[in-house]
Amino acid sequence: MSHWITDTRASKRFPVYTRSNASDVLPDPISPLGASLAFIPGTMEGWRDGNVRNGSVLEGEVHAEGFNPVCGFFNGFFYVNASVVRLFGVRAGVGAEPIDLAFFGTRPDTPPYVPHPDDPNETVAKQLTDRANWALTISEYPELEESKRVAKEIRAKRPNLAEATDAALIEYARALIPVHRRMFDDHVMTSTNTATGPTVLGQIVPDLLVRIIAGAGDVDSAAPSHAMWALSRLPQNSPEFQQGFEDFLYEFGSRGPNEWDLYSDVWETKPALALALIDAMRQVGPDGDPAKAAARTVADSAAALATALERVKGNDEATTMVNLAAASGRRFNAWRERSKTNCIRVMNEARVAMRELGRRHAATGALAHERQVFMLLNDELDAFIADPKSFTAKLAERETQWRSLWELETPYFVEGDKRVPEVEDLPKRTEVKVDRAQKGDVLQGNAGCSGVARGRARVILDPADPSALEEGDILIAPNTDPSWTPLFIPAGGVVVDVGALNSHSIIVSRELGIPCVVSVVNATRRIPDGATIEVNGDLGTVTILES
Repeated sequence: MSHWITDTRASKRFPVYTRSNASDVLPDPISPLGASLAFIPGTMEGWRDGNVRNGSVLEGEVHAEGFNPVCGFFNGFFYVNASVVRLFGVRAGVGAEPIDLAFFGTRPDTPPYVPHPDDPNETVAKQLTDRANWALTISEYPELEESKRVAKEIRAKRPNLAEATDAALIEYARALIPVHRRMFDDHVMTSTNTATGPTVLGQIVPDLLVRIIAGAGDVDSAAPSHAMWALSRLPQNSPEFQQGFEDFLYEFGSRGPNEWDLYSDVWETKPALALALIDAMRQVGPDGDPAKAAARTVADSAAALATALERVKGNDEATTMVNLAAASGRRFNAWRERSKTNCIRVMNEARVAMRELGRRHAATGALAHERQVFMLLNDELDAFIADPKSFTAKLAERETQWRSLWELETPYFVEGDKRVPEVEDLPKRTEVKVDRAQKGDVLQGNAGCSGVARGRARVILDPADPSALEEGDILIAPNTDPSWTPLFIPAGGVVVDVGALNSHSIIVSRELGIPCVVSVVNATRRIPDGATIEVNGDLGTVTILES
């Protein structure tokens, strides 16, 4: 098994790929059906569409090699193309170095930027200038609201899957992918332009940047936490709780750990995941109310903006830019999470259709369990429903191979103009030696949300088991997505192995006013569980006080 069955090609024109931000999207190897049905034709093509629409690349550039270069899969793991992101920085006039700093911090293994003759492009530079002006001045995003309406309507009109034929289930799932692709185009637009406001503020008031753009409000990925908090205040066996939880699953059931892979359980398919998080919130006192935390963040953001405006008082141009940049940064933070929520809602419809297909054929014995259906490739689905038992042995073997990928230590960077590592090249995670941090050690990461917090480190590897986290503890996580957000409520601070500018953990920490540091390499393996640590969200450091 030199390469995995869903692996893609690596670009030579845009050679550097990274797990930064990619591990926020897919921390684990993606399932074969998740990749071939949804991610490659939907998410990845939408990613390419969004880069072209945003103006950072020309359509011919990202089609010239005959495959999609903007992201890829290597040995089952998802990577974002760092060269394309660097190109955005170069053509926008800020250069590759600030992009590297935002995405990778001070990682010593970051491949150097190697200029390409086609990198400078006056046409694209003009497009990006126009796009930056758009991002600073736009106040409404009607296309995004239309996508939200469509996503909710698709959920509301879900057919009776239990009565659908096998062929109808497949047709339903496949029909959703073009919709998802279009919505991910929106997500690229919002994600890319989230950086515009902060870039301007960083040039004028860098020390106030993080505080100013916090408190966006109306952040869709934070909404489940507010709903869970309200449910945690109700007796679990009460009729009010039962009805409220049913409503919660309808509205937020598409969210869950590793939600971008169709294979993964989400709150709808495994409600116990959500119930465990609600139970953990029951242990938190009234001061943990996320609405109160959000109000404190909004107040601090307003104070920081007032300080910034006082500094530039008398300079009309700087005053205008600070106001525009602050408003833009907040709006795009919220819009980024909305666009992601729209995508996830639509993808979940494909998930539940395929789960129904899996349930049926697990009952007949063709599959060992219902989620084994996700070991199929999209182009095998029709043959599978024609003769399910002919796939039994193949899918069992494929699942074993897929599970073996989870044990691998995947490289943070892959370079397409060099030899791409094969499965056999990668060590197992258990074979990789990581030095434990000792008392007095200072671990460097990227500043996520300002403030300083001291507390007990709690290393949590799975949001499905939040019981170890107590109020005031520092959450140490490998990565976060919306399924982790409820764990932010009791946490005094957040530290994440990976993450970059405007990753999920940063946006939610800013909303709740929690000190946050991301891209602390191997934090979950280096920081001893139970150690007393200090998180400095201004400096991007984690200090071991007592180990």
